Amino acid sequence: MIRAYRPKLRSRDLLRWVPPLVRQAPYLLSSYLLPGRVSPRVREAAMLGVTSINRCTACEAVHGRWADRVGLRVEQLREDEAAAYDFGQRLAVSNGVTVEVPAGLSRRHGRELLAASLLMELANLAGNRFLAATHDPGVRGADIQVGDMRTARLLDLLMRTADRAGVRHARARIAGRAHGNVLEIGIGTGANLDVYHPTVALHGLDPSSAALVLTATRARRGGRMVTLVEGDAAGLPYPDDTFDTVVATFVLCSVSDVGLSLAEARRVLRPGGTIRLLEHARSRHRAIGALQAWSAPAWARASGGCRLDHDVLGAVRSAGLSVIEERQHAGGLLIEVVAV
Repeated sequence: MIRAYRPKLRSRDLLRWVPPLVRQAPYLLSSYLLPGRVSPRVREAAMLGVTSINRCTACEAVHGRWADRVGLRVEQLREDEAAAYDFGQRLAVSNGVTVEVPAGLSRRHGRELLAASLLMELANLAGNRFLAATHDPGVRGADIQVGDMRTARLLDLLMRTADRAGVRHARARIAGRAHGNVLEIGIGTGANLDVYHPTVALHGLDPSSAALVLTATRARRGGRMVTLVEGDAAGLPYPDDTFDTVVATFVLCSVSDVGLSLAEARRVLRPGGTIRLLEHARSRHRAIGALQAWSAPAWARASGGCRLDHDVLGAVRSAGLSVIEERQHAGGLLIEVVAV
């Protein structure tokens, strides 16, 4: 696993977070000390939500132990705890903008949850500034084969060339309209990083550690918070109902099992969430489609398994998903799909 860009405490963070924390100080005390306070499990769920974004190693360890003490498991959150966890994530990416507390809490409990989460945000930033390294140990540049890094850089060059040819507009529609807790499957070298809305809680998965190193570098330079995991789309390492949006751009053409990958995307998607895809596909034009089918085997061997003529819409529907938006370009060679 690579976790990219741990935000660190800076003077502007103090200006952003300390004033609201001071205003909520009485509720911070009551949230831990006074009878009738907000449920410790709900409070700790919010703490873990904040830390899941900022990735302060020290805070993760402390609040992981506190969560164990109150019997809280992120994989088995009750509805009120899941809402608090989501609130913590939204606060961590809010840049100081007001975030509504979960519905169903009393005025006092809502303020106690907000106060504790504000303190957690500052503690995370301070921990990353003074206690933690910028990156997790694990994948280092020296551990990656030279050929893998060259392949990743070539892929990055191809994506940037495609963007200059107009693909970036499609990226902006697909990734730029994702919301909430977002998973990008096949994040590659991070070509979509700068089109995501700044308030999304972004997670990225890719089988290439070399590509993830480039993504981590791009995220750090762009100030984008993203949690990166090395893994396979056909076996996502996340609990059911984790994400509000799942994004994939130019991924289905090369995964080992399209049906299983879409089924996994559907599994980790919360009810009401969307899967947003940008893919190349078989052309609607008979001659071009026939040429794609004829050259597909050779192309797959040369490109590491990429399917030149795959049926994106058919695969989406076969996975039990309903297409709610569809946009095709260049006679169907490029297709945007939003499904639920």
